[in-house]
Amino acid sequence: DCRQYTNRSCEECLKNVTCLWCASSKRCMEYPVRRILPPADLCELRSARWGVCWVNFEALIIAMSVVGGTLLIMLGVCCCCCCKKKSKKQVSR
Repeated sequence: DCRQYTNRSCEECLKNVTCLWCASSKRCMEYPVRRILPPADLCELRSARWGVCWVNFEALIIAMSVVGGTLLIMLGVCCCCCCKKKSKKQVSR
């Protein structure tokens, strides 16, 4: 049970992968698996820790968005470059 780690440390709480640590309230609780993100009434995103103690959900969402956006832009640029090369080869024939 995750609640037994409340008021201890984040590291102790997160040894169990089903637990979520809320830094602001120092509570350890079961991760709400039916939801992707923990609801605000349970714990704010900037205070929620899951998996590792050094990154919060807010930073994780921002980082994933930046990486995902960068990958999509790179994919779009690659597709445009490939399409232009194919059209130039067809015109030169």
